[in-house]
Amino acid sequence: MSSQIPIPVPSLGMTFGVFHICATISAILFGITYTQIVKYYKKYPNDWRVFRYSVAILWILDAFHVVLSTHMIYHYLIDLFGDYGGLYHIVWSFRLQLPTAMAIVIGVQGIYTIRIWKLGRHFHRILSWIVVLTFIVAVGNGIFSVYAVYSVSDFKALSVVERSVWVIHSIPPFSDFIIALSMCYYLHKSRQACGPSNRAPDKLLCIMRLGVISGLATSICSLLILITYLAWPNTLIFFGIDLILPKLYINSLLAILNSRKARKNDT
Repeated sequence: MSSQIPIPVPSLGMTFGVFHICATISAILFGITYTQIVKYYKKYPNDWRVFRYSVAILWILDAFHVVLSTHMIYHYLIDLFGDYGGLYHIVWSFRLQLPTAMAIVIGVQGIYTIRIWKLGRHFHRILSWIVVLTFIVAVGNGIFSVYAVYSVSDFKALSVVERSVWVIHSIPPFSDFIIALSMCYYLHKSRQACGPSNRAPDKLLCIMRLGVISGLATSICSLLILITYLAWPNTLIFFGIDLILPKLYINSLLAILNSRKARKNDT
């Protein structure tokens, strides 16, 4: 009777264990998103139609992202319990949640771009065009990320798309920096145009601070994804952090939208 060689049990702490922790954090942030969305629609029922519809679409995408993340965690930790060979297979929800997250990021950056374009009408147009070009690059990066994630057969082949990971997670921090810088510049110009006797400059200063903090938060998270990939390329820590990134984007957007002064006829 031949003895079977026991299959070594892989450590899941740095792979799907990180997924579980980050998915939990992501779900908590989704709850904060819901609270901010309720506040937004109550405070600005007559806000510009583009903003109202965009916020609704982003919330639907965000909820769908949570569903995909939950299915992914359940599949790997429950359905494949004991099937260590199957852990290398990339489930469909894993593939789909990445382009969904990228759609949220691009959507938020698109709203910022529209806002900056409207502010730029009264000042220099060159900076507005730079932001638009940056957004076009971000859209191209999103399309490239979809191609990259569907070109990988399993987790063992992640090293094949190493350069793709570099590119995908290097462009968002650059875009966030350009958008935050442009927004602060235009808000600063608007603040100067209001005059010292107007109370609006204080509100604009608050929005400027929120813009800087939001840009820093999303940029740091994107850079953290890149750093963890460089430091631990054989783990899935960077993918786990990527579950949190879209939640930071949509919450930062809602924080800025909700910081505005409510008006009877928002435009």
